[in-house]
Amino acid sequence: MTKSKKIVTTLFLALVLATLIGYWFYSTKDQREFSRVAYQDHCASCHGLDLRGSSRAGDLLAASLQHGDDTTSLMRSISKLDAHQNIIWPEGFPHTGTKALALFVSEQRQQYPTIPDSYQFHFKPKTVDSQHYRFQVETFSELKSRPYSIATLSDGRILVSEKVRGLSIVEANGLQGDLVDGIPKIYDKFIDADGSYLGWGHSLEVALHPDYEKNGWIYLSYADRCQLDCGSVIPQSMVKVIRGRIVNNQWVDEQTIWSVHTDYYTVVPDAVAGGRLAFDKNGFIYITVGGKSFYKNLHIMDTPYGKIHRVKDDGSIPQDNPFWVPKEQRQASSTRQTVWSYGHRTTQGLEGHPVTGEIWGSEMGPRGGDEVNKIIRQGNYGWPLYTNGLDYDSTEITIGEDLGLDFPIEETELPVVDFTPAPALSNLTFHQGDQFPLWQNDMLIGSLKAMTLYRLRIDNGALIEKETLVTQLGRIRDIEMGADGLVYIALEHGDTGSLVRLVPVDYN
Repeated sequence: MTKSKKIVTTLFLALVLATLIGYWFYSTKDQREFSRVAYQDHCASCHGLDLRGSSRAGDLLAASLQHGDDTTSLMRSISKLDAHQNIIWPEGFPHTGTKALALFVSEQRQQYPTIPDSYQFHFKPKTVDSQHYRFQVETFSELKSRPYSIATLSDGRILVSEKVRGLSIVEANGLQGDLVDGIPKIYDKFIDADGSYLGWGHSLEVALHPDYEKNGWIYLSYADRCQLDCGSVIPQSMVKVIRGRIVNNQWVDEQTIWSVHTDYYTVVPDAVAGGRLAFDKNGFIYITVGGKSFYKNLHIMDTPYGKIHRVKDDGSIPQDNPFWVPKEQRQASSTRQTVWSYGHRTTQGLEGHPVTGEIWGSEMGPRGGDEVNKIIRQGNYGWPLYTNGLDYDSTEITIGEDLGLDFPIEETELPVVDFTPAPALSNLTFHQGDQFPLWQNDMLIGSLKAMTLYRLRIDNGALIEKETLVTQLGRIRDIEMGADGLVYIALEHGDTGSLVRLVPVDYN
């Protein structure tokens, strides 16, 4: 064998070995995760490997726990109960270890599946007895690919934005039509990582203008993609919002509502793009952009990332936006003129309240710390300096400190509702309809990893009632009220998706 062949063979074998080691490291990360290992080492001898208890200690998966089952109560039990005083933590046990153990127990109690398992879950119709109603969860439509957003029409049809296909219309009988022709190009996934699509150029939100019945305007957000045309070998993308109308299944009258300079396009995949849209009572439209960049940019007003932006329905910029300055006083590529709030991690849900017009958002935290927030003018929502969660390896999140961020927590907007452990909150809506009148104006909010639909009653900015409506539903991407008063939900599973709806048992 020649010297050059030996070098090539050696490099190839090294690459194969590195790939195998990388695959093992990635595929076994859950088994090596700190809180799981810590539980096995320090708790399982009493509470059992399956958390079902033993003669020495109680069942941690019981319907209720003697000392409370929320994360704070679990932390108190772990650190202060007499029964735990004989547990000697090993030297180097992190100060976040108690919270990590509490999160692990709480996650097991709520039966959160792994992320790959959640993607493979397929919904089965069922009947649910909730606090106020008995209802059926039934399939309305089978979709050709994973949905991201839906918008319901007054005639019973539903607009569906599918991540890697584009826009289509589901008829009132549940049959999905052909793709709407003429929308900007939508790209397929680049890679599938544990079920999550990674790529650039995906379709995001579809929303109707508040006066849609009169003007026919439909709003689309998508990840606009560039590559060689913006000087990059690797594809880059960024949220862009357009509006148009559909005539004979053709997208027409397109107008750009919000976009940014290609300097702000990034190679970060679209999974964290956001792109959620919501209108307030005055016709302003709000746009979410996730952390599609380095976290240091979330608090720099000239950049679009980690922020919620506000423009008029035609895309013009209101001068009462909090960071607006005349064009001649800002950088040519700056987006500060449209920023409404900042310090967001990934706002996966956004909706205007049907009565007050207030804008509400749902935000994914890290491990713990999912949030429901009231979005206010010039609000600082704290990420990455403040969070109720831990990093995925159970260590404390120090990103904000490492970046030199320094502002007191009193200057941030605290979540109205904290979800810890984090179910991976997705989109939300407010109930408006006559089929479930006792839910009127309540928030219905979905989750991805937990596959659960929640109902929240918020009054005067405070949570007064929380109900888990449906579990084992599937990865919920969007929720909308139908013209028939029923609740419609978009689910993603495998490489396809579906629309399901909640129907009261006495529905005619």
